[in-house]
Amino acid sequence: MKIYISGCKEDREYIEKISQALKNEAHEVFDLFSSISIFGKSIHKQVLDAIKESDVFIFLISKNSICTEYTSKEWFLILLGNTSNRKSNIIPVLIDQAKIPKYLYGYNCIYLHKSLERGIRKILSFLSNYSHIQEAEKIKVTREDNSKFISELSQALKNGKLTLVSGAGTSIAAGMPSWNNLLTRLTKHMAERLSKEQKNPSLENLNHFIEESKLSPLIRVKYIKYILDNDFTKKIRNELYISNPKTCDIIEAIVDLARPRRESKSLDSIITFNFDSLVEENLEKNNIKYKAIYMEGMRSSPLELPIYHVHGYLPRKGRITKNNKIVLSEDTYHNLFIDPFSWSNLILLNKLSQNTCLFLGLSMTDPNLRRLLDIANRRNPSNSLNHFIIKDKPQRINKKEEDRLPLFLIERDFNELGLNTIWIEDFKEIPDILTRIGNE
Repeated sequence: MKIYISGCKEDREYIEKISQALKNEAHEVFDLFSSISIFGKSIHKQVLDAIKESDVFIFLISKNSICTEYTSKEWFLILLGNTSNRKSNIIPVLIDQAKIPKYLYGYNCIYLHKSLERGIRKILSFLSNYSHIQEAEKIKVTREDNSKFISELSQALKNGKLTLVSGAGTSIAAGMPSWNNLLTRLTKHMAERLSKEQKNPSLENLNHFIEESKLSPLIRVKYIKYILDNDFTKKIRNELYISNPKTCDIIEAIVDLARPRRESKSLDSIITFNFDSLVEENLEKNNIKYKAIYMEGMRSSPLELPIYHVHGYLPRKGRITKNNKIVLSEDTYHNLFIDPFSWSNLILLNKLSQNTCLFLGLSMTDPNLRRLLDIANRRNPSNSLNHFIIKDKPQRINKKEEDRLPLFLIERDFNELGLNTIWIEDFKEIPDILTRIGNE
């Protein structure tokens, strides 16, 4: 078997001992210090060829190696090339008290700092069973991979420490417009207002201007807000409920998860980036006490499930007041981004620091949310992945094995934000996952 050992020069003694033990078992070993030839191909080409030809990779993790730029790049290069998304052919080996990089969480780590000989025996034992592990991975399905994460979420729920963080993806199936559809409809209202005031009679010309200007959605909404003025919030609410949305499987699963439990604690809270009141309406229908919180100073009682609308709240009924502020345009978004003490930012940071958060229906492109996740992750003393996101796989990945690369990139990005990834093929799987969390 061809084995590639990756580590830094400060740990060369460990590399040589592991290499010799592997060679004694008739393995072919490559490392940067003893396998490089100064004749013929360049060093870079020799390394690339060795990576392509190797069956198994050993990452020697130490306080030295994780601070070495070359080693980190080499590990990243190997992980990028591991397009089959298999984890059995990468063996992290820890030789001191260094923290394992987050992108290697989920891999079976072998520890050498307690006993070098015992650690080497574990490496040899692992390699002897490698072919059986490969076969097991071929039949492993995503649902099995997610079982451990679901168990952790279930335990957090029982401890009263689970917070759901939801986005537009949770309510689209109920009939709520997607972001793009809402933007298109608001643009139409803007064109109608301009036409009425004889400033610009053509929707076609307006759309052409938007496309040619390559406006970002936030700037586009800002323009709409200029024109609609006092009717801006009213038009948004009308468009949210125009198709009379009621519920969907995901919302019903959220309601089930929010039910008070006899033998354990209940869901701690819901944080939502949506403006709508669908979750509240369905909780009320099921006689579950809740409190919608959408501005500073609002509080829930111990018997109420707090639902924090961090981007604003537009319930189906009732008068729209100055308190119904929403974060949708560039100006309001910048206010939120630059104010570290805004109530919504503080709520998010508090739940990220104190609870286990499950993100669903979110694209994770919101820069303010990513900033808050990064802050919470940097302040995490355990350096562990405390939170979870349910993410649908890009469609092409399901068709071609060689398209696994985006999975790795997405997962590593989430790891750096402190998130474990629960992969799904379709949003229809989310209700089942929420049900399993509530029933385990």
